[in-house]
Amino acid sequence: MAKLKKQGWGVILAATAVLLTTACGSGAGGGAGTKDGDSKQAQSPEQTPPKPVELVFYDGGGDWPAERFQREIGEPIKKKFPHITPTFVPYTNGKKVQEMITAGQQLDVIFSSTGLVYNNVLQYNLQYDITPLIQKYKYDLNQIEPMAVDQLKQLANGGMYGLPVFMSPSPLYYNKDIFNKFGVAYPKDGMTWDELYTLAKQLTREEGGVQYRGFFASISHLARLNQLSYRTVDPATNKATLDNDNWKAFMNNIVRFYEIPGYKMDANLTFVTNKRNKFIQEKSVAMWLPVSTQHTAQELADLNWDIASFPVDKQKPGVGPQPYPNAFWLTSISKEKDAAFQAIAYLASESFQLPGVKRGEFVSALKSETLRKSFGQESDLYKGKNVKAMLPASFAPAVPITRFNSIAESNLLTAFNDIILGKKDVNTALRSADEASNKKVQEELSK
Repeated sequence: MAKLKKQGWGVILAATAVLLTTACGSGAGGGAGTKDGDSKQAQSPEQTPPKPVELVFYDGGGDWPAERFQREIGEPIKKKFPHITPTFVPYTNGKKVQEMITAGQQLDVIFSSTGLVYNNVLQYNLQYDITPLIQKYKYDLNQIEPMAVDQLKQLANGGMYGLPVFMSPSPLYYNKDIFNKFGVAYPKDGMTWDELYTLAKQLTREEGGVQYRGFFASISHLARLNQLSYRTVDPATNKATLDNDNWKAFMNNIVRFYEIPGYKMDANLTFVTNKRNKFIQEKSVAMWLPVSTQHTAQELADLNWDIASFPVDKQKPGVGPQPYPNAFWLTSISKEKDAAFQAIAYLASESFQLPGVKRGEFVSALKSETLRKSFGQESDLYKGKNVKAMLPASFAPAVPITRFNSIAESNLLTAFNDIILGKKDVNTALRSADEASNKKVQEELSK
């Protein structure tokens, strides 16, 4: 009898040990453990640290020098995940991704705007649906600006190929000295295009041998992110959609600025770089709408500047341009997808972004009011500036991204330039752009 009791207690103790071992290890699965459980797990001598991982990040837009990447992205990732070593590959040419693939080089994450996603990701078949990883690591997509999420889901047919992290700002920059010189009131938030046009006329004049112009814009970005969500390509047919009343209205609205007496447009001024230089370097343009640019302290150093919100269309009061996020795209060839997603998800978090947003380093793609209100708080550059104008109160719905959007957008820009240089009227220019786009699309499809 005593022998049986002794054996019975041995079985019970062994079973208890198995149960305790199982309980201690359960937190490593997909479940969410308690804080006490997590604490015990972290203290367990049997817990193995994550294996060292290198993640290769490629800059697909050319906006991040190596030093900035390490400071703003690489070092925070390393601090958060000591086992991850981020490696940065700068943009060097439009074929860099192909060169890396051909050489068999590691490529885990590409970061670029949605406007460049085809050039950097899709044309090389590097897209990878991260939906299972979003679910596995319980990332809440509701943190992100909804229109940006919709844009990426459209691109991936309901999935997600990346996470939007930064948002390209869309303020109207203006030179206060020119307004002061001519006694004109500064631009206000919520101005309509008509009100902007009135200001542009008042500020376009020649004085002291200098030709002042009221307004310049990056036309290609203005068309791509137009606030009425006009499409340049029908994704169902791959046909251009430029020769219609919508784009005629768009053109007429913008062309009128460049037809103000005194603008004296020439071929050199059709280049966006030269337009920007007229505002920043020569200081002869009163208002500048880059649509997708956050100018640096170095660029704005000698300028008495401020910003106002993106001008609104009377048909959609309060609505700004379409979102233009810079997303981090996880590649299909990455062998470290879990680690890469965890790094990306951290970048797309308020805890990571708040310090950089306060310093005015970047604008967030998250919809957090805390981040919006905190922008530039710790930056001398933005002290006293109208920083709430960096982003619109609400974004316009994003049009679908297709592999042929850039073709149509390029021809639309050619049409605009032909109009302002007096080569074609609006109807002829748009018809030519439509035909040229469809011809080029067919050539691409036949390859």
